[in-house]
Amino acid sequence: MTVGILVDPSCDLPTPWYQGYQVTLVPNSLMLNDQTLVDKRDVAASQAFYRPTSAKQRAKAERPYDQHIAAPNLNPDSNHNGPFYPGINSNGPADALTANLPYQYDQLLIVTPYPSLSLSLPSVRATLTQAQPQIDALRQAARLVRPFRVRVLDSQSGYAGYGLVLHQALRLLGRKGYSVDQLKQSLDGFKVSLTTFVQPGQRAFDTAMLRKPPYQLGWLRRQQLKLTARRPIFQLDSDGAHWVQSRANANFENDFLAFAHDRLMRARLSKPLVNLSYAGDLAHLREQPMFTAMHRQIRQQGGTLLYSMMALSSALQLGLGALSLAFVETR
Repeated sequence: MTVGILVDPSCDLPTPWYQGYQVTLVPNSLMLNDQTLVDKRDVAASQAFYRPTSAKQRAKAERPYDQHIAAPNLNPDSNHNGPFYPGINSNGPADALTANLPYQYDQLLIVTPYPSLSLSLPSVRATLTQAQPQIDALRQAARLVRPFRVRVLDSQSGYAGYGLVLHQALRLLGRKGYSVDQLKQSLDGFKVSLTTFVQPGQRAFDTAMLRKPPYQLGWLRRQQLKLTARRPIFQLDSDGAHWVQSRANANFENDFLAFAHDRLMRARLSKPLVNLSYAGDLAHLREQPMFTAMHRQIRQQGGTLLYSMMALSSALQLGLGALSLAFVETR
C-alpha cells in the first residue's frame, strides 16, 4: 500500500520538503500582463520573479493583472472568487489524476487550501467524479487489482498554514502502514489547532481583493485602509479571515515580524515548528531586525523556524512583500 499527496503550489513550505517525498504539485499557469508564468515552487523562477534586474521589470512585477490586456484566448476563471488574474491550466488536477498517479500510488490524499485561495483545486471533488472511470480503466489495463482510493482534506487554511498541514502529513507518512483514511483523520484533528496569520504586501496590493472570500471586508473598512495607507493583518481559520490589527506602511515587513514575535511569546506551542513565508527575497527578510528576535524567541521555546518564498500565485494575489506565519498551539 502506497499513499501519495497532491497539493496546490500555494502550499508554502521550503522546496526540499517537496523533493524526495510522496508529493505531487499541480502547477498554476498565470498571466501577468504580457507574460506567462508557471507557478510550481521552482526556487530559480521564484528568485527571478522576486529579484527583477531592471527598473522596468520591477515596475511590471508590481502591477496587478489587467484583464483588458490579457491574451484573447486566456480567459479568467469566472467561477473563481479569489485572485484577479486567471489560472490557464484548468485541467491541471484532471491531468495529474489520469497521468502517473494511478500507477504510482494505491491511495491518494488531496490537500486543499481555503477554497478561494486555490487556482488549481477549487473544484477537485467534481474533477474526481469525472476522472474516476478513466482512473479505474487505467489501473485495470495495468493489472493493478487494488482500487485507487482518494480522499480530499480541506486544510481550512492557506499560505504558511497550508504548508504546515503538508509538513504534518509527510511526518505521519513516515510511519509504516499509515492508510489514507488514518492520515486524513489525524490531519482533521491537527488543523483545528493551527494558527495562521497573513499580511498583504505593499506593492501591487489592491484592497478590492479584500472584499472577496476569505477576507470579505466591507466598503468602509477598505476605504479606511486606502486613506490611512495601512496594511491589515488577518487570522485564517475555518470561518474565513478575521481582522486582527493594521500596521503602518513605513516598514511593514519588520512590523509584521514584531507582531509575530509578540504573538509567539504568548503562544503555547504544541508542536515545535513555526512556518513563515514571504513574497520577496529571503535575504531581505533576514536583514529585518525583528527576524533575528523572532527566530531567537522560537529557539528559546524549543522550536524550529521554517521559512520560504511565497508561491508566485499568492504573491500576485496579495502583493509583493506579503507575509504569512503559522504555528500549532494548545487551545
